[in-house]
Amino acid sequence: MAQNGHNRGSATREVNPGHIVSVRDFSPDTLREVIAHLKASTSFEHLVYREAELDAIWTITGFFLANEPVSGQHDAVKRLHAGAHKAHDLVAERRPGAAAKVLEGFL
Repeated sequence: MAQNGHNRGSATREVNPGHIVSVRDFSPDTLREVIAHLKASTSFEHLVYREAELDAIWTITGFFLANEPVSGQHDAVKRLHAGAHKAHDLVAERRPGAAAKVLEGFL
C-alpha cells in the first residue's frame, strides 16, 4: 500500500487530538498517525476529526479501487476500504480505541 504515497515525518509529530491529521494517502505512516490520534481522542470534537480522517482514507482507497488495475495489492486495499468504514462506525459509537484496533490490523 505504500506505493500510494507517504506522509513523510508524520509518525514523528506529537499527537494532538485537537488537530486534524492531513490524510493524503493510505500509507502505513498515515495509518499510524490516525491510530495515534484515535487513541488520544476523548472529546466529541476529537471524534468528529477522526471521522473526517477515516472518511478520507475510505475515499482515497475507493479511488484506488476504481482506477487501478486489479493486482495483488487490490485485495489488501479492498480490505482496508472496508476497515476504514468499520472504524468510522466505531468512532460514531464513541469507541475510538476499538477503531484504532481495526486500523492496526492493516499495519
